Amino acid sequence: MNRSFYFTTILGIPIEINYTWFIVFLLFTWTLAQNYFPMVMPGSPVIFYWLLGAVFTVLFFATLLAHELSHSIVALKNDLPISGITLFIFGGVAHITREPQTPAVEFKMAVAGPACSITLSLIFYILTVIFFNLNAPLALTSITSYLSLINLMVGVFNLIPGFPLDGGRILRSVIWSITGDLKGSTRIASNIGKGFAYFLMALGLLYIFNRYILSGIWLIFIGFFLQEAASTSYQQMLMKNSLSGIQVQDIMSKNVITVFENLPLLSLVDDFFFRFRFTSFPVITNDGAIKGLITIHAVKDIPREKWGETSVSHAMLPIKGDCTIRPTADVFSALTKMAGNGIGRLLVTNGGGKLIGIISQRDIMRLFKLKEDLSV
Repeated sequence: MNRSFYFTTILGIPIEINYTWFIVFLLFTWTLAQNYFPMVMPGSPVIFYWLLGAVFTVLFFATLLAHELSHSIVALKNDLPISGITLFIFGGVAHITREPQTPAVEFKMAVAGPACSITLSLIFYILTVIFFNLNAPLALTSITSYLSLINLMVGVFNLIPGFPLDGGRILRSVIWSITGDLKGSTRIASNIGKGFAYFLMALGLLYIFNRYILSGIWLIFIGFFLQEAASTSYQQMLMKNSLSGIQVQDIMSKNVITVFENLPLLSLVDDFFFRFRFTSFPVITNDGAIKGLITIHAVKDIPREKWGETSVSHAMLPIKGDCTIRPTADVFSALTKMAGNGIGRLLVTNGGGKLIGIISQRDIMRLFKLKEDLSV
């Protein structure tokens, strides 16, 4: 199941919001309403603090989106495709489907984010000075001044030389330009990123022991996220390099077993799931047109006593863009698409929408493991 939902499109880039964003939205709003705004504006109604906290949090995430868009714009100018941007609990991430081809491109992409955040910090600082001199409402200057501070913090934090932070990518580009070894450069930058993550977690524990509980929890969360991101990013880089140049049609299964849309679920279970032991099957109409995908999880959602009277068409997943892929697409983009649709497989269709194959996450991971074992 996809844990993000489509929000909007900016500059042709789809923007999604992960469900974890709502967690940090509430946490940020609560923290500001309980601490920052009562401190700078004492005596105001509690609901007013909550309103200001919500406004600030929305504006802050808008600046994070601008940070990610700056990466994406540079990537697009250097012919690197962007599949989208996702906002989640610790900020945002731009989904670049291919590694930069040169250290110079990597450097320009990495620098763009911190440069954007620091520029925004300067803009909000200037606005704060202007509002102060104009005797603008304190609520307005308190928001712009804090936005200036927090964007400066974001910019400086991202310059820390630990992958996958922007500073880690800058470090990787420098090492890469010197050694010519992308894999080795990524490993060094990732290890530094992990080291910094462990430092943050240790610092968070120290804060908690000294009764700065909320700050300590935040540091531990951020440290844990960075440690996971450093490991995952390194693995993704290995995958991209290993699977580079391989198309979906090279490893897809061509002899696809399909089921008709009017088949009862009971027959589907007995004659297909038990017989072939696959976890899903493409669904076709009587004239052979592809209509959807039926999974074992979808069948389990239907009460067993209704399997005999319920047809496949009532339980299947309708065919959508996130369920299909072209045969000439690269397998890493297929893997990314599978992660988004939560199904673990894609239907391969030609230009006319005809089903010509199927590819699963297991197929790709098996190929990756084989190539890693053979060091090819």
